[in-house]
Amino acid sequence: MGELSSRPPRVVTFLQHHIASERWDRFSFYSKRIRHLEVTEQAPEIHQQTFATLSIARPFLHLLPNLTHLSWAKDPSRPAASLVLCLLFLTPTLESLSVETGQHGAEEGDLFAIDNFFKDVMHRSPRIEILEFRSQISFRNIGPSLSGLLAGLPNLRIVLLSDHLLTSDVITALAKCPHLKSIRTSKSEEETDDLQNFMPVMEPGSFPCLKEMNLKAHLWNVVSFLQSDFPAARLRRLVVHTVIIESHDNIASFFDLIAQECPEIEVLALSMPHDEVPETTLSLPFTHLEPLLGCTSITSFSLTTSTPLDMSNFDVTRIATAWPLLQELSLNSRPMRIQPEGDHITFAVLRTFAEHCPLLRVLELYIESYYIPPPEERKLLPKLEKLVLGLVGSSYVPEDLAALITDITPPKCEVGGMSYIFVEGQLYAQAHENIAQRKLDKAYTLIPTLRTIHAQYRDRLRVLETEVERLQALVVSAELS
Repeated sequence: MGELSSRPPRVVTFLQHHIASERWDRFSFYSKRIRHLEVTEQAPEIHQQTFATLSIARPFLHLLPNLTHLSWAKDPSRPAASLVLCLLFLTPTLESLSVETGQHGAEEGDLFAIDNFFKDVMHRSPRIEILEFRSQISFRNIGPSLSGLLAGLPNLRIVLLSDHLLTSDVITALAKCPHLKSIRTSKSEEETDDLQNFMPVMEPGSFPCLKEMNLKAHLWNVVSFLQSDFPAARLRRLVVHTVIIESHDNIASFFDLIAQECPEIEVLALSMPHDEVPETTLSLPFTHLEPLLGCTSITSFSLTTSTPLDMSNFDVTRIATAWPLLQELSLNSRPMRIQPEGDHITFAVLRTFAEHCPLLRVLELYIESYYIPPPEERKLLPKLEKLVLGLVGSSYVPEDLAALITDITPPKCEVGGMSYIFVEGQLYAQAHENIAQRKLDKAYTLIPTLRTIHAQYRDRLRVLETEVERLQALVVSAELS
């Protein structure tokens, strides 16, 4: 076997056809220690013939008999050639399987290979608890095989699929898994035609252990699904991606249902396509989100839509006080359009989060920039790791904004965002947007320097405090003597 290296000079691992029996004995000794195997396009770089040699020459069925975790993403554009090689490492002890395969325009041979692969997984690794399958092949080409695989793995606890594969048929198959706790998705570029009619068949007793779920569908389909025999009250995490920009009424119905059916929800996210909307589009009123204030266990909330939000400082204060366990909050920091009418949030709300949400790590929202709170009104968000601002207007001084962000964020907090303005006329607006963005970029470039100055100030302050304590101790000692 040749040398394996992932850095130049690169030597491709290659296995010759003749393998002496004593080498197999040595391989067998070490192979029993291997629990995790990851094969990708980058590492390890293994000659294709090596796998064929192993398949033909191996003196035992399971090359890695104690393997528990297998991740396979080698040559995903050629499932017919790649998945056959992956079968070499399937074992009865396998608990976690992650596979990435299949691109747009898959040929009939590729579909046949995927179908056979699913059947082999069912029979050779029936104890799998964690399954990840990412593919760009449409559901209509592999749907029945995928549903059969999921129904044939009774120990499944966690499933991750490309979002276009999580159709009604797949949900129906997963509903019968007695130990399933989490259904998640990864984003794919495949068309979502198979998700247009999302109507899984739910029976009493479906999903007896499910706590986490990702979905991609029309919002009215999601609402109908949650109102079926699905155990919505048990959900702790729900992430919904819609296939279109939903109406405000549909959004209101969804949030109202969540408040009623999922009172113990901890993570809730609603994301819609980030497409252009008409100028006449109204802002989403806070009253549509208001029912969620009763879900006091929320630790993460995210709302992403092209339409802006009609929210005031008082509304955001109600959110901060209602969700004391909040760790991540994303309130549509990048809408496609900002309306001058209605309420807008100001920097004053940041102090509210510091006072009521001590665990907050991620904060994303758009804010009116006309008012920068003075230093005495600022308060540090001690655990904040990421701050994303959609800054409305450009009337602020960049140095003042940089000083504000430096005062309220920890030294390692990531800061970003973009600017918005209200101006009539497209060309005039574009010129003003460029000016506003340059001002915002200038503020961001000043933050590292200010953080360095603050750190030096804190260090110097600690030294002075230590010296004062030493001198006070000397005074006390002198008075006693």
